[in-house]
Formats: sequence, C-alpha cells, structure tokens
Amino acid sequence: MKRAVVLFSGGLDSTACLYWAKRNYDEVIMLTVNYGSNEERVTNRVAEFFSKELDVQLKIVKLDFLEEFSKLRGTTLVGGETPKVSAEELEDMSIAQETAKSVWVPARNVVLIGVAASLLDALGGGDIIVGFNAEEGTTFPDNTPEFVERMNRMLRYGTMAEVKVIAPLIDLDKKGIARLLKELDAKYEYSNSCYMPKGFTQDGKPIHCGECESCVRRHRGLIEGIGEDRTVYAVKPRL
Repeated sequence: MKRAVVLFSGGLDSTACLYWAKRNYDEVIMLTVNYGSNEERVTNRVAEFFSKELDVQLKIVKLDFLEEFSKLRGTTLVGGETPKVSAEELEDMSIAQETAKSVWVPARNVVLIGVAASLLDALGGGDIIVGFNAEEGTTFPDNTPEFVERMNRMLRYGTMAEVKVIAPLIDLDKKGIARLLKELDAKYEYSNSCYMPKGFTQDGKPIHCGECESCVRRHRGLIEGIGEDRTVYAVKPRL
C-alpha cells in the first residue's frame, strides 16, 4: 500500500499536492503544523475544509518552540507585518530576497519534514509530499531540488522505515501550478496563500489581503496560467 503524508500549509502549492496525492496514493494523511503564524487560524480552517472535501485524515501539530524561535529572529509571519509588494517589484531580485528574508521561519522546512518523517517512521514508511516549486526556489533555498536530495540522503540514515521526500511541483512555476489545479478540478478558491488574511466570506472562502508577496504570486499565477482567479481579495493585487 502506498502511503503519503502531505505537508499542508493551506496555499495553492500544498492544495495541488493534496489533490495530486489523493490521485496517486492509497492512503493520504494531511499534516498541518502550527507555530503561531499570523494566518494560523485560517490555515487550520482551510485544512479542515479540504480534509472533509477529499475525505483525508488530518493531523494538526503545535510546535511552540518554532513560534518562540521565529519571534527571536523577528520573522514577520509570526506577530509582525509582512511587506507589501507588486508583481513588478518581485521581478527585482534584491526586493524579492529582502521579502524572503523577512518571512523566513528558522529552518522551517527542515523541522516540518522531520515531523512528517517521524510520523511515517512510526507508521512503517511512506512519502512526504511537499509543495516546493521552481518560482519560490529562486529566493528560498529550501525549495530547491538540491534541498530535497540532501533531505532524502539524511532520511536514509535518520529513519528505520523507508521514508523519502517527493516534490511533484519542483519544476513548475505558479502558472504551471495553476494549470495543474485546473486539471485536478481543485477548489482552489477555498485555499489560503495570504500572509495576513482578513477572515472568511459567508460561504467559507478565505479573504486574502491582496498586497503581500504570496497574494501577488498567487494572483499572477492564476491569471497567467488559466485566465481566471476565483480567490476573494480585500484589495486587488497589483500586476
């Protein structure tokens, strides 16, 4: 039996991974990790929605130490105000790198993969599905093929069962991810990419700020990829 744990953060990438895993694995478990981020309440509700929508088991794990370390670093995702950017500004690598630094959670993907690996090691093995992609790999080193390869090398020594990281989106940009979501008939409008979400509509769709880096990347990818964006924004993102 093929088993997968999907690291689910609520956004387009992990939503695409969840639908993809549901199609390709016999058993799928969603793993959402809480560490005090600004969007945590919204993320959990989004995770619960997709858990019911796809009939997938959901585990939510709280890591108080990661919240403490994020505040120690001054990460804007945890109790701070994230930068507002336009799509044009994201093309400036110096701006993109500064934005990435401001939202960096200390060793987050190392920690999250470790948590997922521990769960799979206990269950007898399986794959950790992550939403790493080519677009974010340009500014986040833990979204690259090299990072996946090195994590898998570590897991060969760090688990008793066979556990490995699979990154199905690793060669895709946001446009490609949008096309995959459409192919999978995913209800992406119920996902949340926003760093500072404004709550929910009456029918349960997250309300995105429309001004943070993640909102801009989301909107641009959907419009350029499939020519539509059913996401609800408080402010329309600048393209």
